[in-house]
Amino acid sequence: MAKYQSRLDKRSKKNTNKILNIMIAVVLLLIVVVGGTIVFGGGGDEKATTDAPKNSETKDAKSATSSKEKQDSDKSVSMEENSDAEDKANEEQKDDDKKKEDEQKQDGSSDENKESVALDDSKMKVEKGDGPNVEKTMVHPDWKPVGTKQSGEHASSYEPGSADWQEKIKAVSYATGIPESNMTVWYIEGNGGPQKSMATVTTKDTKTPYRVYLQWVDGKGWQPTKVQELKENDKD
Repeated sequence: MAKYQSRLDKRSKKNTNKILNIMIAVVLLLIVVVGGTIVFGGGGDEKATTDAPKNSETKDAKSATSSKEKQDSDKSVSMEENSDAEDKANEEQKDDDKKKEDEQKQDGSSDENKESVALDDSKMKVEKGDGPNVEKTMVHPDWKPVGTKQSGEHASSYEPGSADWQEKIKAVSYATGIPESNMTVWYIEGNGGPQKSMATVTTKDTKTPYRVYLQWVDGKGWQPTKVQELKENDKD
């Protein structure tokens, strides 16, 4: 009986040892699985973490490229706008120059007329008066028409302020050398024909009276033909 019991105890110990060995093996297997999971899982995270900056750098590079392209595009647009503005300014300048040139032609301010204003006084022919109220008579061989803005058939006007009236005053100033600002106009009248006039004026400072004879030249305006210095103002 004691021997039988001893056999049972030995068998029981073997079974127990076998179970323990299985459990230990299971535990070791679990440790290996868990360890492998941790190792391989951590490597994946590291790779993801490592790749993240690369993706960020790629995005930054794309953003920088896009920004540069936009700046280049803006510069191109700006240069085109500047070029258009310069072209417009040049066209406006050309238009202004042409307008001024046309106005000068209409005013009789061409080079020929500008030269005619600068007269050589030594050429002035001065004679004694040919009338009771005439101190002296003056004629300059280089007198020319002063120019006109009028077009079409000319009609002499004696309306103060009209274009024809103003051009008569301009011719009087040209012939006498009296600036319009220092001139008093007493009378402008016809002189024996529709294209002839004469004006009686005095200077504001010396009060010296003059009578100026004018002849109309088609397309060129009024031209002085004779100036008389009077002894007294007979239109006062």
